Amino acid sequence: MAQEDLQLMDTVILYDRDFGVSIFRNFRGYDSLLDDAEWLLERTTSKSQGFLMRVVVKDGARGLWIGEYLQGRNQICRQELIFGDSAEEIAKLFIDYAEGRIPEGDFLDKIKIDYLRRHLKSRIIRDFKYYGCPSDRFLCECPHVNEIYIRLVRKYGRGVKVPYSLIVKEIRLEERCNDAILCPLAASNALERILNLNWALKTRGIGEIRFVSPDFIEIY
Repeated sequence: MAQEDLQLMDTVILYDRDFGVSIFRNFRGYDSLLDDAEWLLERTTSKSQGFLMRVVVKDGARGLWIGEYLQGRNQICRQELIFGDSAEEIAKLFIDYAEGRIPEGDFLDKIKIDYLRRHLKSRIIRDFKYYGCPSDRFLCECPHVNEIYIRLVRKYGRGVKVPYSLIVKEIRLEERCNDAILCPLAASNALERILNLNWALKTRGIGEIRFVSPDFIEIY
Protein backbone atom coordinates (compact mmCIF):
# COMPACT_ATOMS: atom_id res chain seq x y z
CA MET A 1 0.00 0.00 0.00
CA ALA A 2 1.55 3.31 -1.10
CA GLN A 3 2.11 5.87 1.63
CA GLU A 4 3.30 8.77 -0.48
CA ASP A 5 1.88 12.16 0.47
CA LEU A 6 0.25 10.82 3.64
CA GLN A 7 0.59 12.77 6.86
CA LEU A 8 0.31 10.50 9.93
CA MET A 9 -1.40 11.74 13.09
CA ASP A 10 -0.03 10.91 16.54
CA THR A 11 -2.91 8.96 18.12
CA VAL A 12 -3.20 5.20 17.51
CA ILE A 13 -5.99 2.97 18.79
CA LEU A 14 -5.73 -0.78 19.19
CA TYR A 15 -8.86 -2.98 19.27
CA ASP A 16 -8.03 -6.42 20.64
CA ARG A 17 -10.20 -9.55 20.66
CA ASP A 18 -9.34 -10.43 24.28
CA PHE A 19 -8.11 -7.20 25.89
CA GLY A 20 -10.43 -4.52 24.51
CA VAL A 21 -9.35 -1.03 23.47
CA SER A 22 -5.97 0.60 24.09
CA ILE A 23 -5.13 4.21 23.21
CA PHE A 24 -1.63 5.45 22.40
CA ARG A 25 -1.45 9.24 22.49
CA ASN A 26 1.38 11.42 21.23
CA PHE A 27 2.92 8.42 19.48
CA ARG A 28 6.26 9.16 17.85
CA GLY A 29 7.42 6.41 15.53
CA TYR A 30 9.20 6.09 12.22
CA ASP A 31 6.61 8.01 10.20
CA SER A 32 5.71 4.74 8.50
CA LEU A 33 2.30 3.10 8.92
CA LEU A 34 3.59 -0.47 8.88
CA ASP A 35 6.82 0.11 10.82
CA ASP A 36 5.01 2.13 13.48
CA ALA A 37 2.22 -0.42 13.86
CA GLU A 38 4.57 -3.37 14.12
CA TRP A 39 6.80 -1.51 16.58
CA LEU A 40 3.73 -0.96 18.78
CA LEU A 41 2.65 -4.59 18.48
CA GLU A 42 6.09 -5.82 19.52
CA ARG A 43 5.90 -3.73 22.69
CA THR A 44 2.26 -4.39 23.61
CA THR A 45 2.00 -7.51 25.75
CA SER A 46 -1.76 -7.27 26.42
CA LYS A 47 -2.94 -8.30 22.98
CA SER A 48 -4.10 -11.38 21.14
CA GLN A 49 -5.73 -10.60 17.79
CA GLY A 50 -7.35 -7.46 16.38
CA PHE A 51 -6.55 -4.26 14.52
CA LEU A 52 -5.03 -0.80 14.89
CA MET A 53 -6.53 2.43 13.57
CA ARG A 54 -4.80 5.74 12.86
CA VAL A 55 -5.77 9.04 11.28
CA VAL A 56 -4.03 9.96 8.03
CA VAL A 57 -4.26 13.13 5.95
CA LYS A 58 -3.87 13.35 2.17
CA ASP A 59 -4.33 16.54 0.12
CA GLY A 60 -6.12 18.12 3.10
CA ALA A 61 -8.63 15.26 3.47
CA ARG A 62 -8.63 13.24 6.67
CA GLY A 63 -9.07 9.49 6.54
CA LEU A 64 -8.31 6.33 8.48
CA TRP A 65 -5.68 3.64 8.17
CA ILE A 66 -6.69 0.24 9.59
CA GLY A 67 -4.21 -2.60 10.04
CA GLU A 68 -5.07 -6.12 11.20
CA TYR A 69 -2.83 -8.44 13.23
CA LEU A 70 -3.34 -12.14 14.03
CA GLN A 71 -2.93 -14.28 17.13
CA GLY A 72 0.68 -14.46 18.25
CA ARG A 73 1.95 -12.21 15.46
CA ASN A 74 3.52 -8.76 15.55
CA GLN A 75 3.06 -8.12 11.84
CA ILE A 76 0.21 -6.45 9.98
CA CYS A 77 -1.44 -9.06 7.76
CA ARG A 78 -4.12 -6.89 6.14
CA GLN A 79 -4.55 -3.12 5.83
CA GLU A 80 -7.00 -0.55 4.47
CA LEU A 81 -7.09 3.19 3.77
CA ILE A 82 -10.55 4.71 4.03
CA PHE A 83 -11.55 8.23 3.03
CA GLY A 84 -14.98 9.82 2.76
CA ASP A 85 -17.56 11.52 4.94
CA SER A 86 -17.76 8.92 7.71
CA ALA A 87 -14.00 8.45 7.85
CA GLU A 88 -13.59 12.24 8.05
CA GLU A 89 -16.08 12.39 10.92
CA ILE A 90 -14.35 9.64 12.89
CA ALA A 91 -10.93 11.14 12.18
CA LYS A 92 -12.18 14.44 13.62
CA LEU A 93 -13.13 12.61 16.83
CA PHE A 94 -9.54 11.34 17.09
CA ILE A 95 -8.17 14.85 16.69
CA ASP A 96 -10.66 16.40 19.14
CA TYR A 97 -9.66 13.76 21.70
CA ALA A 98 -5.92 14.20 21.09
CA GLU A 99 -6.27 17.97 21.53
CA GLY A 100 -8.31 17.64 24.72
CA ARG A 101 -11.65 18.85 23.37
CA ILE A 102 -13.51 15.71 24.37
CA PRO A 103 -12.77 13.44 27.39
CA GLU A 104 -11.56 9.90 26.93
CA GLY A 105 -14.81 8.30 28.11
CA ASP A 106 -16.89 10.23 25.56
CA PHE A 107 -14.37 9.43 22.84
CA LEU A 108 -14.50 5.69 23.55
CA ASP A 109 -18.30 5.78 23.56
CA LYS A 110 -18.28 7.29 20.08
CA ILE A 111 -15.87 4.80 18.47
CA LYS A 112 -17.32 1.49 19.59
CA ILE A 113 -17.18 -1.42 17.18
CA ASP A 114 -20.89 -1.38 16.33
CA TYR A 115 -20.66 2.33 15.43
CA LEU A 116 -17.59 1.75 13.26
CA ARG A 117 -19.33 -1.14 11.50
CA ARG A 118 -22.32 1.03 10.64
CA HIS A 119 -20.29 3.95 9.31
CA LEU A 120 -17.14 2.50 7.71
CA LYS A 121 -16.88 0.19 4.72
CA SER A 122 -14.11 -1.86 6.27
CA ARG A 123 -13.73 -5.61 5.82
CA ILE A 124 -11.31 -5.71 8.74
CA ILE A 125 -13.80 -4.13 11.14
CA ARG A 126 -16.67 -6.18 9.75
CA ASP A 127 -14.72 -9.40 10.41
CA PHE A 128 -13.57 -8.39 13.90
CA LYS A 129 -15.05 -10.16 16.92
CA TYR A 130 -14.30 -9.94 20.62
CA TYR A 131 -13.57 -13.34 22.14
CA GLY A 132 -15.91 -12.71 25.05
CA CYS A 133 -18.55 -9.98 24.91
CA PRO A 134 -17.27 -7.01 26.98
CA SER A 135 -19.27 -6.90 30.22
CA ASP A 136 -20.23 -3.23 29.90
CA ARG A 137 -21.53 -3.84 26.39
CA PHE A 138 -23.57 -6.87 27.43
CA LEU A 139 -24.95 -5.38 30.64
CA CYS A 140 -25.86 -1.94 29.28
CA GLU A 141 -26.09 -2.06 25.48
CA CYS A 142 -26.91 -5.54 24.16
CA PRO A 143 -30.30 -5.12 22.41
CA HIS A 144 -31.16 -8.81 22.78
CA VAL A 145 -31.58 -8.48 26.54
CA ASN A 146 -34.51 -6.08 26.14
CA GLU A 147 -35.99 -8.11 23.30
CA ILE A 148 -35.98 -11.33 25.32
CA TYR A 149 -37.48 -9.62 28.36
CA ILE A 150 -40.30 -8.00 26.36
CA ARG A 151 -41.09 -11.31 24.71
CA LEU A 152 -41.14 -13.15 28.05
CA VAL A 153 -43.47 -10.62 29.66
CA ARG A 154 -45.85 -10.64 26.71
CA LYS A 155 -45.89 -14.42 26.52
CA TYR A 156 -46.00 -15.38 30.20
CA GLY A 157 -46.82 -12.21 32.18
CA ARG A 158 -45.30 -10.91 35.40
CA GLY A 159 -45.42 -12.76 38.70
CA VAL A 160 -46.54 -16.02 37.09
CA LYS A 161 -44.72 -19.29 37.67
CA VAL A 162 -43.03 -20.38 34.46
CA PRO A 163 -41.06 -23.61 33.93
CA TYR A 164 -37.34 -22.99 33.91
CA SER A 165 -37.00 -24.95 30.64
CA LEU A 166 -39.31 -22.54 28.75
CA ILE A 167 -37.18 -19.54 29.69
CA VAL A 168 -34.07 -21.37 28.49
CA LYS A 169 -35.86 -22.08 25.20
CA GLU A 170 -36.80 -18.40 24.71
CA ILE A 171 -33.20 -17.32 25.28
CA ARG A 172 -31.97 -19.93 22.82
CA LEU A 173 -34.33 -18.62 20.12
CA GLU A 174 -32.81 -15.13 20.20
CA GLU A 175 -30.43 -14.29 17.38
CA ARG A 176 -26.83 -13.55 18.30
CA CYS A 177 -24.87 -10.44 17.33
CA ASN A 178 -21.61 -10.48 15.39
CA ASP A 179 -19.50 -8.69 17.99
CA ALA A 180 -18.26 -11.62 20.08
CA ILE A 181 -17.39 -15.29 19.75
CA LEU A 182 -18.68 -16.09 23.25
CA CYS A 183 -22.07 -14.58 24.11
CA PRO A 184 -23.30 -14.55 27.75
CA LEU A 185 -26.74 -15.56 26.45
CA ALA A 186 -25.27 -18.62 24.75
CA ALA A 187 -23.29 -20.01 27.69
CA SER A 188 -22.93 -23.79 27.66
CA ASN A 189 -24.73 -24.04 31.01
CA ALA A 190 -28.48 -23.27 30.80
CA LEU A 191 -28.61 -21.87 34.34
CA GLU A 192 -25.76 -19.51 33.51
CA ARG A 193 -27.73 -18.12 30.55
CA ILE A 194 -30.63 -17.22 32.83
CA LEU A 195 -28.34 -15.73 35.47
CA ASN A 196 -26.57 -13.61 32.83
CA LEU A 197 -29.90 -12.38 31.48
CA ASN A 198 -31.06 -11.54 35.00
CA TRP A 199 -27.79 -9.72 35.74
CA ALA A 200 -28.30 -7.50 32.69
CA LEU A 201 -31.98 -6.88 33.49
CA LYS A 202 -31.18 -5.81 37.06
CA THR A 203 -28.26 -3.66 35.91
CA ARG A 204 -30.60 -1.78 33.57
CA GLY A 205 -33.36 -1.59 36.19
CA ILE A 206 -36.01 -2.93 33.84
CA GLY A 207 -36.89 -6.25 35.42
CA GLU A 208 -35.84 -9.37 37.28
CA ILE A 209 -36.07 -13.14 37.06
CA ARG A 210 -36.60 -14.94 40.38
CA PHE A 211 -36.30 -18.65 41.09
CA VAL A 212 -39.27 -19.78 43.21
CA SER A 213 -38.32 -23.49 43.07
CA PRO A 214 -35.67 -25.57 41.32
CA ASP A 215 -37.95 -25.94 38.27
CA PHE A 216 -39.93 -22.68 38.17
CA ILE A 217 -39.21 -18.98 37.93
CA GLU A 218 -41.21 -15.78 38.04
CA ILE A 219 -40.65 -12.71 35.87
CA TYR A 220 -40.89 -9.21 37.38
